[in-house]
Amino acid sequence: MQISTEQIDAIKRTVSQPRTEAAKAPAGNVAELAAAYGVKMDEVRRFTEMTLAAEDDPFRARRLREIARKVQDGSYQVDADAIVDMAERRAIADRAADL
Repeated sequence: MQISTEQIDAIKRTVSQPRTEAAKAPAGNVAELAAAYGVKMDEVRRFTEMTLAAEDDPFRARRLREIARKVQDGSYQVDADAIVDMAERRAIADRAADL
């Protein structure tokens, strides 16, 4: 799954805010975790629904089949700049919890 520029911006905004003591303590449930980080539960639900829907996305499955076919016949081309961009976004997202 690719990480969007919007997701990276949200991570940067979250990281730039100082952590409260509540955010450092372990959360007992999702609502407590969301409250500790100032996230609204309706936003948590929306992203959860989007993620679950994306897992069952028939367009994604079709795209994966097309990519697999191209890889097999040797016609799949990868843009180096796109890989670097994706790797940078992935690295930022992976390190977000540590910041």
